[in-house]
Amino acid sequence: MASDPAGTPTETRVRLKDGSHAVLTFEDVAVAALRTAEDDKYDVLAAVGGKNVPALVLVRNALKGRDPWNTNVAEMALHDLGFSILVRRRFDNDTGEPVRLTREQINNSSL
Repeated sequence: MASDPAGTPTETRVRLKDGSHAVLTFEDVAVAALRTAEDDKYDVLAAVGGKNVPALVLVRNALKGRDPWNTNVAEMALHDLGFSILVRRRFDNDTGEPVRLTREQINNSSL
């Protein structure tokens, strides 16, 4: 794995939905961020070039349309490359406790 002079990796491997792997580079992510729109409907965002862009969409764009296994894989790959990750959490207004959504609620959410 290549790294910059500070020791931060400049590339990492990403597991894809088809079970194979692809190499994701810092440069590919930076270029993809230019054409990836900010979108507040996603809960996991990456801070790249002054924008907060969806991690999954950013990695998909950087890999030229190949899909990462899931959002967690995209998040870890971006973190490995040194990008800041922002994760939105939902809280119950009455108790202040984090809300745990079921898989069905997540899948049916329009937020």
